[in-house]
This record gives sequence, structure tokens and C-alpha cells, in this order.
Amino acid sequence: MRKIYVLMAAMAILMVGCKSNSSKKAAAEAAKAEEVAAQKAKVMEETIEAIEAEEEVNIREAVEKLSAIDAEGVVESLAETLEKNPDYAIPFAAVETKPAFEGGDANEFSKWVGTQLVYPQEAIDQKLEGKVILQFTVNKEGEVKDVTVLRGVNDLLDAEAVRVVSSSPKWENGAQNGIPVAVKYVFPVIFKLNN
Repeated sequence: MRKIYVLMAAMAILMVGCKSNSSKKAAAEAAKAEEVAAQKAKVMEETIEAIEAEEEVNIREAVEKLSAIDAEGVVESLAETLEKNPDYAIPFAAVETKPAFEGGDANEFSKWVGTQLVYPQEAIDQKLEGKVILQFTVNKEGEVKDVTVLRGVNDLLDAEAVRVVSSSPKWENGAQNGIPVAVKYVFPVIFKLNN
């Protein structure tokens, strides 16, 4: 009888050891996944900061960094992505023919946004200023769609920035290999009080 108890105890220890090893393995995999996600987020954050600082952004370099971080991740060519998903929005810097706003470029759009902004009175009273970073897509028809706040300042200023960009007139659409494509922009809207 004692042998049975010893055998059962040994099996229990072995099972706990196996469970412990599998939970350690799962914890290690979760920690690795979390680390990869943090590194990817850092690359994206650096890209947004470069855009905020109005620096030139090298999309190819950012993709190479992301590929190096997650070697198992799949980074497709632009042509492969478009072939699989024709409605994919290409990042601004990667498209062959960029959308045009009223015969100009993104600078013309910045000027137009500046003429349309209405500084909310409550924000003036609270002396709120800052740069709202938006993301939006100029679709194949040249319409501005999917306006979202990537980095906000305050709900009042964020809402005004979204309102103005969402009300944009049509653009001339972008193209890749002569085919109209949707193009994704990251765009800063600056709110500055005149003292």
C-alpha cells in the first residue's frame, strides 16, 4: 500500500512539474509577444514623432525595422497587398502618384484647414493649445474618409480638427501603376492662441 502512495505522490510531483514547465513556457511566450508589441509600438511612435516634427519619413526603413523586430511576421510588397485587398489604403509616402488637393499638395490642404478652423470658445477660455495628430484616407474617388485622432490634445480641439478635415472637398485621387488607390495620411492640425 505504501508503494501505491509513493507512486501517486511521484506522479503528482511529475504532473505539477509538467504543469509548471508548460505555464513557464506560456509565460515566456506571452512575455516575448509583449516585448515584440512594445518594440513595434515604439517604431510607430517614432514615425508619428517624425511626422509631427515635419521631418521626412522613410517608410521603407520603418518596414525594415518592423521586419527585424518580428522575423516571423509577414511584410508583403505593396503590389501583393493591393492584389489581395484592392481597397487597401497606401501610406502617403509609399504611393506613386500622390492625391492632389485643389491642384496642390498636402501644403494646400494645410492652408485650407487653417481657413476652416473655428477655435472653440471654451478652449480659448481654458487657454488650450496643441497639435492634434489625425489619420485619414483619401479614397479612390478622392473623398476624405475614416478620420481618426491618433494623438489628441483635448476633446474640444480634437473634435474641431476632425470636423474640419471630415468636411474636406474632394481631392484628385492617388494612383499606383496608373490604377486609382486609396491613400492614408497622418496629418497634424495645430491650434495656437494669439497672445
